[in-house]
Amino acid sequence: MAMLSADQQDALQELMNVAMGMASDQLARYLNTLVHLQVPAIRLVQPSDLLAQLEPENADQQRQIVSQGFIGDAGFQGEAVLFYQLSNARQLATMLGYPADDANDAEMLTDISSILTTTFLNSLGGQLSAQLSYSAPRLLSDQQELLVQRIETPGWRAALQVSIHYQVIDYAFQCEMVLLIPELGLQTLQQRLDAILLEY
Repeated sequence: MAMLSADQQDALQELMNVAMGMASDQLARYLNTLVHLQVPAIRLVQPSDLLAQLEPENADQQRQIVSQGFIGDAGFQGEAVLFYQLSNARQLATMLGYPADDANDAEMLTDISSILTTTFLNSLGGQLSAQLSYSAPRLLSDQQELLVQRIETPGWRAALQVSIHYQVIDYAFQCEMVLLIPELGLQTLQQRLDAILLEY
């Protein structure tokens, strides 16, 4: 599978920037603070690369992973995976008034994940003229094997990974959203990007 051409990647970068801005604006309104963004990193990865990311960098690192699948027309599909540092997430939960227990940590993370992923993907899908539907956000501490099984299917021989970092200014909180688009979805994405490029 060929990687995106330079023109396709530039076009995708612009679409991502718009979608990131929409998602960060929604998160900022929800948290009543500023949200800092980094330019998204786009690269082609193998299933082994994806599975390695589900493991913490060290044994002492506590984090939560939330995943939300999406699917659209013409085979455009993928998985949005958000990585949170657990200690930072609990601090944010306290500031937002969630009671301090694991159940409410999970509720807060799925609430924030839903804001980020659906707003981002709605914007991206709209720009690509792709109507998307979503699965419910789920904590992978409970259902990680489901994502592993999906990544290990033949359609994920290679995937486009888009890494997006969100950092909340007023709180010690940040998360990384990894948008995983498998081979079939990438083919559709390339076609939509080519159509956009023809308009300019």
